[in-house]
Amino acid sequence: MFENNTRIVYCILEYNPLLDSSNMTPKDWVKIGKDIEKYYEKYHGFVVLHGTDTMAYTSSALSFMCEHQGKPVILTGSQVPIYQNRNDGRGNLMGALIIAGQFFIPEVCLYFNNKLYRGNRSTKVDAGRFSAFCSPNLGPLADAEVDIKVNWDTVFWPTTIECFRVSTKLNCNVGLLRLFPSLTTQTVIAFLQPPLEGAVLETYGSGNAPSDRPDLLAELKKATDRGVIIMNCTQCLRGTVNPTYATGKVLIDAGVIPGRDMTPEAALCKLSYVLARTELSLEDKKKMMKQNLRGEMSADLAGAKLSMSDSRFIQVIANTLSISCKEELEAIRDALTPPLACAASKIGDIDALKAIREMGSHLGLADYDGRTPLHVAACEGHLEVVKYLLGQGASVHARDRFGDTPLSNAMHFRHKEVVRLLRKTGAHLSTAERKEAGTDLCCLAASGDLVGLEMWMLAGVDPSTPGYDGQTAISLAKATENLEMMKLLLPDP
Repeated sequence: MFENNTRIVYCILEYNPLLDSSNMTPKDWVKIGKDIEKYYEKYHGFVVLHGTDTMAYTSSALSFMCEHQGKPVILTGSQVPIYQNRNDGRGNLMGALIIAGQFFIPEVCLYFNNKLYRGNRSTKVDAGRFSAFCSPNLGPLADAEVDIKVNWDTVFWPTTIECFRVSTKLNCNVGLLRLFPSLTTQTVIAFLQPPLEGAVLETYGSGNAPSDRPDLLAELKKATDRGVIIMNCTQCLRGTVNPTYATGKVLIDAGVIPGRDMTPEAALCKLSYVLARTELSLEDKKKMMKQNLRGEMSADLAGAKLSMSDSRFIQVIANTLSISCKEELEAIRDALTPPLACAASKIGDIDALKAIREMGSHLGLADYDGRTPLHVAACEGHLEVVKYLLGQGASVHARDRFGDTPLSNAMHFRHKEVVRLLRKTGAHLSTAERKEAGTDLCCLAASGDLVGLEMWMLAGVDPSTPGYDGQTAISLAKATENLEMMKLLLPDP
């Protein structure tokens, strides 16, 4: 039992045979992804126990495969086997379970040594220390020290109104090529031969390659001309591809796409994911590789941009409290904006919500009751506000301190279109709520409440679910010969 009176209850799915991570292939990524999709509605989050050698590849691949994700998927493991006395496995497992069970961080993450990293930003940097992983170009999403502190400004939120799904199509005709001073043209030619369709070129410094090697550059140009997508990633642990020097511009002239600050693991897995999209043209695939799909690139990521000039409201409060440093300003913002956003949602004021968003605060943060603006908008039935909040990354899975979700709020207040929209976005009742729904359905059927029954059915509840006494809403409708109710509850023949 934890401080907020929550208990983490988990089930274990064990694979047979167990795999050393060095032996894993994309087929294993697909198996993991399918299992997450299969059990997605049953659990609050998912923890994947994985060997460390290829964990960065698996976490990167899953981040792209999991589309419109709204729940945490956390990979973790250990440097020392968990059965040994002095190991890091128990701590890593416990931390991953607690975070997956208590926080709605809608990303594929990697948890190691008290740090939660974005999966596609992580890389293994040490084979002999407990701090085996790091996220070179992005700070941790959460720090689990005495308290667990989630850096909500860093979290990458989904902004589409779509249901969660796992894309299991991956193109394996991709590869990594690292530049080195004695690299021969013949090696490059051999590497770029069909069936290769995508490559990650690991270059020097800020994305540089030898500009006095026309033979090498010509082969790269030939490959890109025939449709091979080549991404430019730096060999440096930190930094970004910034082709300002002549040695960097020659690669752009050869058709190589700057990979900005993606890790090689993320760039390779992204290529595998994008190239498998057979419905896209080559140009569309190239555009997709330049886009920030899952937070794998720094550009265009939401971050804390608050300053004294961003908001007159915040400025007055800060001046009154004699506050000027960035951290204290952010603390004020995060304390005040959730109730302000909830108030704006209650009256349906989208312009006010946009102004709050411009302060740098995320509109999915909860107030003192754990209620988010999406909870309030769902209660009030403000469909356009709900659409806006979902487009800003608000979570349909968030629960307030009473255990209610935006979906259960919309059902309770009978806002049909809001329920439909939330369901389309992936909202669902918990397993416990579905099991207990039978009694409520029977009560509604006994009172002839057709609207109430329709709300439960729109939320995905089977009308044949029995109540505590074994009766169902269908049997009550038949007993009372309520034809209208029977038409609603019984499927068309």
